Amino acid sequence: MIFRTPEYYGDFCCIADKCRDSCCIGWEIEIDPETSELYRNTDGAIGERLRENIRDNCFVLTDGERCPFLNEHGLCDIYRTLGEDSLCQICSDHPRYFEWFGSVKEGGIGLCCEEAARVILSGGMGFSECEVPDEDCSGCDSELFELLLSAREVIFLHLRGDDLSTAICSAVDFADELQENIDNGEYALPEWRTSTNHGTPELSAVLGIFTELEPIDESWQPYIRKCITASEGFRGLRPEHTEYLRRIAVYFIFRYFLKGTFDGEIISRVRLAALSTFVIGYLWDCRALEYGSCDFEDCAVTAKDYSKEVEYSEENLAFLCDAFYERECLSAESIKALFHFEGE
Repeated sequence: MIFRTPEYYGDFCCIADKCRDSCCIGWEIEIDPETSELYRNTDGAIGERLRENIRDNCFVLTDGERCPFLNEHGLCDIYRTLGEDSLCQICSDHPRYFEWFGSVKEGGIGLCCEEAARVILSGGMGFSECEVPDEDCSGCDSELFELLLSAREVIFLHLRGDDLSTAICSAVDFADELQENIDNGEYALPEWRTSTNHGTPELSAVLGIFTELEPIDESWQPYIRKCITASEGFRGLRPEHTEYLRRIAVYFIFRYFLKGTFDGEIISRVRLAALSTFVIGYLWDCRALEYGSCDFEDCAVTAKDYSKEVEYSEENLAFLCDAFYERECLSAESIKALFHFEGE
């Protein structure tokens, strides 16, 4: 089967104890059946520790919601004692993600990891393919898959080469037309048109949506509320962040767009990419306004924080997908207006 990844995929390497927001803290860590069996049969002191610190196929987190095997030096005792091959699947994969489309497998690295965010913001916007052994996976609607694959290439082409705001606004319109075609049983690409009509931006209302999400980090909602109060000073996305935002937009389209193969849903996934690109850019602007600058490292950490709160909660993603249809401030015209924001 074909394995397709962003060209930067192989550049990621966990920075372990140097990470300031460890994925071994604050997350429930589920152990896959194969690794669970390995841990049950591990001898010695580490085997005893494993059996003492696992309940219902999950590690029992300590005070501070730390994995019980994350030592005082920020390193994994399982990795150090038993080796990398003994990690459970989620620990071995994270922050990598995978999706299967019949004979095609796609994978990438998730923005929620600070080192992955650095790689994404500094990497190229192309993709690599290689042949890998076939894996057991369910099939998909091959005609719809090919249509969406072609549509995604059109979006990528414009995100990489056009004025970014224009490309994103046009992608929102393109998705609406594509959705209509699919809903009518017409598997045809719409014409790409330059978007010109924009509504009135509702920045405070848009940002307010994020205060309704279920927080993962307790500091997230106070932070968003603080950023809402700074909206009066916002005059539009900063030119110095444009190339980083292109990579953010490409990341979200690559990760989510083809999922429409399974449910035919296109609109919410393109609006998620557009909204996420704008809000991350807005948060960068807030950082620059408060501290006088928002450099590469600031951009990576802020994008990571956004991804952690939005992408890594199924409930929050579902909430946003519904809101794209139910909230006027997240309509196509309202989202496009954000990219032509000139202050209130």
